[in-house]
Amino acid sequence: MSGLDCELVLLDMPCHRCGDALLCAVRVPHSFLRADGTEVSGTRTVGLCAGCDKENPAARALIDYFAGCGEVAGEPEAAILLGDWLREVLPARIDDAQLALLRAECTVRT
Repeated sequence: MSGLDCELVLLDMPCHRCGDALLCAVRVPHSFLRADGTEVSGTRTVGLCAGCDKENPAARALIDYFAGCGEVAGEPEAAILLGDWLREVLPARIDDAQLALLRAECTVRT
């Protein structure tokens, strides 16, 4: 995840899965190229829920960290745990060959 610029958000947001409050959310930039070559960019918000994410070991470590510390400001350990968790929940970058295959599979055939 080297070079990933993301924004950690610590606020009262509900989990989209269960409705409980998230421990944190991370806004991560993303982009893709359309078939015509136009780049489309935006952000994706990934939430950490103590209930829904507890089975993911990387999320569990971060959940336990929040339970013990309650904050992440300036903490190197928190940055490491966040990086480990994001590697688990964010999709890997898709290369052009994979994208072409995905487009071919998704084409509606009549």
